[in-house]
Amino acid sequence: MHGKSRKNVAVAIRISGLSNNVHEFQFTAEPSELSLTDQFRENISISTIVDKSPHQIYLKADIKTVGHFQCDRCLEEFREPVDVGCKICYVYNEKDGGAFPPDELQIISPDTVSLDLTEDIRQLITLSIPLKLLCAEDCKGLCPRCGANWNRESCACDNEEVDQRWQGLQGLLHK
Repeated sequence: MHGKSRKNVAVAIRISGLSNNVHEFQFTAEPSELSLTDQFRENISISTIVDKSPHQIYLKADIKTVGHFQCDRCLEEFREPVDVGCKICYVYNEKDGGAFPPDELQIISPDTVSLDLTEDIRQLITLSIPLKLLCAEDCKGLCPRCGANWNRESCACDNEEVDQRWQGLQGLLHK
């Protein structure tokens, strides 16, 4: 996607005519500009440092926003800061990027005018969402019988786990 022109480019750095040196760029993007889900309602702040040399462009980006998620245990909505970073080395020739890991290396054409970071940023934010979403590490969840949120209230339900294989013997305990 880099170096190609797109109609809705939210975050792009023009490298054509950029001097060989270190440059800083700041961006603010709306979640819709990055095609993010409705879990993201607040603007995304992107700080980049670009170190351009004759054979490569080294980019370091820090991305900050806030996600709105639903807890997997208690079903309450909560806000969680998202703070991710990436490092990408753009080279014009694969041999110029030998010291960089393959996931940080991208080959671009020498006639590339700008680097479109929109998709990379969208993917970084999306991949930063944990698989298990918890409002707090010690979230107590919901009562499986009455649905009470144990973080806010207790309930009178008997929530002792009973192994169904022993259910027939349960009556012997109360004699």
